Amino acid sequence: MTDFDGRRVLVTGAASGIGAACLEAFRAHGAHVVGVDRSVDEATGLVVCDVTSEEEVRAAFDRAGSVTDVVHCAGVLAIGDVVDTSPAEFAAVIDVNLVGSFVVAREAARRLPTAGSLTLLSSQAGRTGGGGWSAYCASKFGVIGFGESLAQELAPSGIRVNMVCPGTVATPMLDDVLAIAAQRRGVTLEEIRARYLDGVPLGRFADPAEIAGVCVMLASPASSYITGASIVVDGGELS
Repeated sequence: MTDFDGRRVLVTGAASGIGAACLEAFRAHGAHVVGVDRSVDEATGLVVCDVTSEEEVRAAFDRAGSVTDVVHCAGVLAIGDVVDTSPAEFAAVIDVNLVGSFVVAREAARRLPTAGSLTLLSSQAGRTGGGGWSAYCASKFGVIGFGESLAQELAPSGIRVNMVCPGTVATPMLDDVLAIAAQRRGVTLEEIRARYLDGVPLGRFADPAEIAGVCVMLASPASSYITGASIVVDGGELS
């Protein structure tokens, strides 16, 4: 059910974290994978692409060829109280996380074949709000609403659209989050890490490969009747 021989997968945000794990996972299952990211050295084999640029996204799809599946992982994070956030800072997060999802998804919708799949990375923060996370939550809530709408639009064409909502994942971005959170609360990095872990019933943070595994599953025939779904992968944190 996870034999991707002959499939061509485009993965955004592929330079690190969940995107890099998705690139490796699909390749391990036999897919031809093209990874794109905003700031990469061509020597890495990744394609330079700003997901907010229609021209660059179009060029990335051209480079990828006849893609059968798209996994959109590219995104940015911002933490800050609303009273301290400027409209420009808020808009910057919306631009990458939500508008970027639209630009990539629109190109995917134009090119994916029948039985193709599009997976958008939202977040646990797309399902529940949190103080200091307003811009990020707004963008990720938006990804879910957009994805559900697009799933209905593309269902008659046999194209499935789903969202993955990770909880706390052990990535370089998490290190930045913990450092900012510790500073905001006036505690040590070790203390803030312990607080985050206390909220996860499984008692650990996710490995990026565990999120990638869900993305592989959603693109596989095992998920042939799943579309418009938001799959929470958070170790039970929202339960």
